[in-house]
Amino acid sequence: MNSPIPYVRARSAEQKEERRRHLLATAREMLHQSPEALDLGINELAREAQMTKSNVYRYFESSEAVLMDLLVEEFAGWHAELGAALARGGKAGASVEHIARVFASTISARPLLCRLISILPSILERKVSFERMVDFKGSLLAVRQRTAQDFHARVPAMPVPAFEQVVKHSLPLIIGLWPLSNPAGMAAQVIELPELKSLRYDFEKDLEHALLTLMRGMARA
Repeated sequence: MNSPIPYVRARSAEQKEERRRHLLATAREMLHQSPEALDLGINELAREAQMTKSNVYRYFESSEAVLMDLLVEEFAGWHAELGAALARGGKAGASVEHIARVFASTISARPLLCRLISILPSILERKVSFERMVDFKGSLLAVRQRTAQDFHARVPAMPVPAFEQVVKHSLPLIIGLWPLSNPAGMAAQVIELPELKSLRYDFEKDLEHALLTLMRGMARA
């Protein structure tokens, strides 16, 4: 077992950010090694990061706050990948069909992002301060707005507010589709029965279909 490193107060902004990044990297690795885990214990995080529990609390008010920061990181990484994928589409990618396909494929390629989104209302948005929640919601809104602008640049015929609605509704789609597409335990075994094939979900395929249906409906509105 790793022993906590002797505590030395981080005095500069750079040192504080370095420790915060270390905790986030440790949390990310812990979740990577336990793909079924939907929460994170501060005791376990402190042990793996070789820090004391009280030291961890200097940087994060709760385990939910750690996961929330990871989600912000994941959204940033996804948005960069989304932009690159949209650009690769060229003129052929200037369609809602291409947008739906790229949106679904880039999201599904980041399982940690999908896992964190799926527990956003039930776990992540608990035990965090009002100020932290305001910051998080602001980050979420910024991602929505930037993504809508990216989509509008590809399909100018659909206004930015319409694409904002698409991104807004994608969140509950992911929250529902991810766990349904990745059942655990007995549910995973039961859903493999041939007679229950029609109840299975394919996350990427079903998300693409839902987004495309939504965008086509808005285009006709």
